Amino acid sequence: MKSDLICFDLDQTLIETKKAHLEAFNLAFKKYNLPQVTLKKLRPLLDGRHAGEVLRALLPKVPEEKIIILRELHHDFIKKTAKYAKPEKNVVKILKILKKEYKIALVTNCTHKELEPLLKNTKIDKKIFDVIIGHDDVKRSKPYPDEIFKAEKLLHLKADYHVGDSIYDIIAAKRARVKCISVLTGVSSKNRLKKYKPNYIIKDVSYLPKLLRNINK
Repeated sequence: MKSDLICFDLDQTLIETKKAHLEAFNLAFKKYNLPQVTLKKLRPLLDGRHAGEVLRALLPKVPEEKIIILRELHHDFIKKTAKYAKPEKNVVKILKILKKEYKIALVTNCTHKELEPLLKNTKIDKKIFDVIIGHDDVKRSKPYPDEIFKAEKLLHLKADYHVGDSIYDIIAAKRARVKCISVLTGVSSKNRLKKYKPNYIIKDVSYLPKLLRNINK
């Protein structure tokens, strides 16, 4: 059996979460009588950034102390809005297939407070991952490589691949000297992803086992 390691991003890679995040942000905004945000405005910002960065982009004139409060409210409200999250195509089946040959790490810019209800509501058992690294586990999240490095350290393995939907994933993988497999289920276009030169681009994670078989021939 192989002991290779594959790292996975979460949002828009394993789970479709745009509506879940939209509703959580709007519940936080409602609490402070801030204007509701539309999916059209939010969507381009869901490109790998963590919640704090999204809030700073949406509310550039709001003081940092209020951004921190809104960020924590967003994390709390995800428990309610995670019901809007959906698993990407065949994701549970694919993870089970890969688990037979690989160690699997989840490395995400979500905090544990966010990722746990998202996994639960999409029926992805968190035990399928050998390690889960969130934004709150490292000093610097993607596009820095710290999340990948921490997964490698905890599992005593060098990651072979990182799978993600954003340019943040590509940059982090390159900094960690890990091959990056980009998926087209996020908000970034294929052309935008190509500019950052991932090693491979696939439509979604359901194509991953076939790609890995071809690579390992």
